[in-house]
Amino acid sequence: MNTPLSSPSILSLATGVPAARHSQQEIFGEFVDLLGRKLGKLDPRRVRAMQVIFDRAGVGFRHSIVQQGYFANERSTQTRNDLYMAEAVPLGESIIRCGLAQAGYTPDDIDDLIVVSCTGFNIPGLDLLLAERFGMRPDLRRTCVLGMGCYGAFPGLLRATEAVLSRAGRRVLVLAIELCSLHLQLEDTAENVVSSALFSDGAAMVLIGDDTAGEGRTVNGPRLVCSATHCDYKTLKHMSFNVTDHGFQMYLSSYVPDLLAAQIDPFVDNLLAQQHLTRREVRFWGIHPGSTKIVDYVQAKLGLSHEQVTCSHEVLYQYGNMSSATILFVLDHIQRCSQPSPGDYGVLLAFGPGLTMEGLLVRW
Repeated sequence: MNTPLSSPSILSLATGVPAARHSQQEIFGEFVDLLGRKLGKLDPRRVRAMQVIFDRAGVGFRHSIVQQGYFANERSTQTRNDLYMAEAVPLGESIIRCGLAQAGYTPDDIDDLIVVSCTGFNIPGLDLLLAERFGMRPDLRRTCVLGMGCYGAFPGLLRATEAVLSRAGRRVLVLAIELCSLHLQLEDTAENVVSSALFSDGAAMVLIGDDTAGEGRTVNGPRLVCSATHCDYKTLKHMSFNVTDHGFQMYLSSYVPDLLAAQIDPFVDNLLAQQHLTRREVRFWGIHPGSTKIVDYVQAKLGLSHEQVTCSHEVLYQYGNMSSATILFVLDHIQRCSQPSPGDYGVLLAFGPGLTMEGLLVRW
């Protein structure tokens, strides 16, 4: 089925991470050291159990703005948030510059700026600070998508799509930026160890527009065809990100993979039904790698091959879980490594608090 000509396209996509890169073993060593300083001598059996969690996370490396030894002293939420604001602005700026340059656009070409994040917040926020730094137009429309967790890029993309469809030629820049490492918690509960084994820092930008916005430029990504969302309000307790006096505390229930897998079949089929498609007609699948277990469960339920979820596993291994930015890294990986052909369909999926499932059908 032909994609409607009015469907907005990704005109540019760029990703970036902080310069500091650490192996999973390095991170585990520092985590255990810090935990021992806080809690006293750790039971060797407990250390081995934590090592297994880190080893099975599917993460090989992570990037972080936090320097080694930062958490040797207790850090308040204000201190962590101050560092978020100090580091998020230059990281976001560098990624936006890269994304605009590679597609031949300037800050003056941007009509809307949407910033997605759940790991820091201030007023004035990143939207205003970045607009000021780039000298963007005073009539720039700004939106902040805050506190939505790992699926946050999807509401940002939906808002961008609506803006483009409201007026031909409109260009919308979406920035998803997360500095999860700021919120390390020194506790030895199983749930906290799982979170500590997964989350990391990264950011991604997409520029959304239609063909009339391109003025002869090459479109660097797929069309955004249709989307779907589903929230099961009975499962609110299974995922949370709570503000404490010492950062944000992530809680990820061990039941999350099973709960998502139980509902993913009808969710995906309903998404595809909007365009009268079946799973067999979708060539590329981008699953948010919240954990390797989540990817494996969703893969099994949807009947996907290992090759179809390789990009999700590879992003998790190379970068960890960067919350809302992660799915855009997966899309970037699909485009660079799998080289979609014109007409190919792809499905992007992400999950977060609620439990909420978000899906997006794209076509190259």
